[in-house]
Amino acid sequence: MRPSTRKKRDHVIETALGLFMEKGYENVSVDDIIAATHTSKGTFYHYFNSKDDIVAEVGERQLAIVEQWMKRTPAQVQSLESHINRLFLDLAAGIGAYPRLYRSLAALSLHNDNLNRKYREQTDALYNALLRWLPDPEKASLLLSAYTGIVLKWCMSEGADLERMIRSELALLWAGLRTNEPAGPLSVSANPKEEPPMKIAVIGGGLAGLTAAAYLSEEPGVEGVLFERSPQLGGRAFTYEKAGFTLNYGAHAVYGIDRHKLTTLEKELGLSFSSKQVDKRKVMYEKHDQITPAPLDFVNLMKTELLSTMQKVRFVGEISAIMANIHQMKNYRTLGDFLADSNADEDLKELWEHLVCSNFFITPEDARRVSGAVISEYYHNLFLSMKPVNYVLGSWAVITNQLREKIDMSGRWEIAIQEGIDAIRYEDRKFVLTSKSRELAFDRVVFAMPVQQVIKLLKGTAWEPFLAPYESNTATEVMVYDVGLSRVVARPFSYISDMNNKMFISDVSATDHTLVPEGGQLLQGIAYLHDEFENEDARKKYLEQRTEQMEQLFDRHYPGWRDAIAVKRVSKKAMVASVKNIASNKLLPNRVENVPFYFCGDGCVGKGELAERAFASARTVAKSILKDVRQPATV
Repeated sequence: MRPSTRKKRDHVIETALGLFMEKGYENVSVDDIIAATHTSKGTFYHYFNSKDDIVAEVGERQLAIVEQWMKRTPAQVQSLESHINRLFLDLAAGIGAYPRLYRSLAALSLHNDNLNRKYREQTDALYNALLRWLPDPEKASLLLSAYTGIVLKWCMSEGADLERMIRSELALLWAGLRTNEPAGPLSVSANPKEEPPMKIAVIGGGLAGLTAAAYLSEEPGVEGVLFERSPQLGGRAFTYEKAGFTLNYGAHAVYGIDRHKLTTLEKELGLSFSSKQVDKRKVMYEKHDQITPAPLDFVNLMKTELLSTMQKVRFVGEISAIMANIHQMKNYRTLGDFLADSNADEDLKELWEHLVCSNFFITPEDARRVSGAVISEYYHNLFLSMKPVNYVLGSWAVITNQLREKIDMSGRWEIAIQEGIDAIRYEDRKFVLTSKSRELAFDRVVFAMPVQQVIKLLKGTAWEPFLAPYESNTATEVMVYDVGLSRVVARPFSYISDMNNKMFISDVSATDHTLVPEGGQLLQGIAYLHDEFENEDARKKYLEQRTEQMEQLFDRHYPGWRDAIAVKRVSKKAMVASVKNIASNKLLPNRVENVPFYFCGDGCVGKGELAERAFASARTVAKSILKDVRQPATV
């Protein structure tokens, strides 16, 4: 490579690494790199096949350091220990400027095969280099584990000095490595016999059940079983692959991720995942055959044609009041009551209805029945968020797999797949759960399943009457129309909402590229559904009409989609939330008076909506149990 060419290539690499460090690897596109380096696409792709190649360059530089280190002869080395320390310090100097990039790569490598392979190549090369100078596989492996652990710890520590961490922590490690004595057995204190472990059953392996069990598995004094009736974990967040496409039964969009309980779980449970924000400039509303930007922020609000100038001023005032937590909506029983009292123009009322429809996945009629306090609290968090809509890269499986691994690693929990609980009774100060294959006794029971299933299971028991207030709760159900396309047929926007028919289409692959094969496109259509019909024929006719409306929406904005279908899945009645959060429903408390169980899930009391309520309620329940670990159960 000519010096001038290498200089241009190095400039692209350094600029890209700077962008990765500033914004996070997953938030920087090839177009961003091209714009920042003032090059062309042709130039970029002459040097690199993708931005993964730029990251690989960092790895190549690390490998070059290892290769140079290996060239030193024994005559040039004063001591084995100092020689190995020099290698680790030189490697650290090469990555010391990129903590955020390395944190992103650690998360992405969990589900990006290319990055995972590159990482393994580097660690294998480092291990083999250590073996050349330290021909003891166990000691070489320990040094490698220590170094990679220090790097990971450094990534997670704001402002930490990697070189200082390596110097101090390897000094402690060498104190043990210097001896040639064989390692003795690991010293582990025995559990006190007078305090047997608390045994806990978690019924339901969705996001809530997995979260509760993950928190509980961290407590040494707790053992448990996570029961899941279906063949897989995740519940409505279950993910599967077909023809190269990753399909989610529950959309892995997270609202207001920087203020979401998922960020709390990430820190407390040591989860590692990446997310990418939906491009707000490409979120559109369609009304009366006109397309206009959705009023998600000040820029879009000024561009939108949904509201007049005076209505925009009023809407900005209402958003500001909600952000300041002084909006009067929180004092109204329902959104409908607030709108009736507001003297707002019809367009502004319709916008409020549509916002609630979009975020709560319900029809306008139901939107008007959502509590004013619920709406006020929800949008207080969302409007203050810097990241209103993000996708967890790689789908919910990235989260559920880590929660499952955490439970498994404790060694004290069993995950019982395809084992449902058919009955429960109280006997000899224990709760006895019966499945088709066995009976087990527990000190505590956590229900992490829809309230409708809880009531069914407890029917005929002494606890049934206390759950009567929640028996008539209705679920939020929508039509989901997923299509995986063999090619990108159109990409005019990332989200188009049909205000006339109350449905929308998300170009999921525009935000999460990990879900599709090379060159493919994944579109997800959602239609909000009524749930009151005179008879079954009326319901079927209505669902057929909604299916036709959805396909017409695809036809208008993604012409040619029918000819490019590689995968198609239509669910005409998919549950989004087990309890629709409207005034006539009552969310199930985490504890019900006179009932000795714990309840969590998206139909229970907790922060936010949808998945956030599942995470939040499960965390609350687990924390409550852990405070009570040494106290006996009461009935």
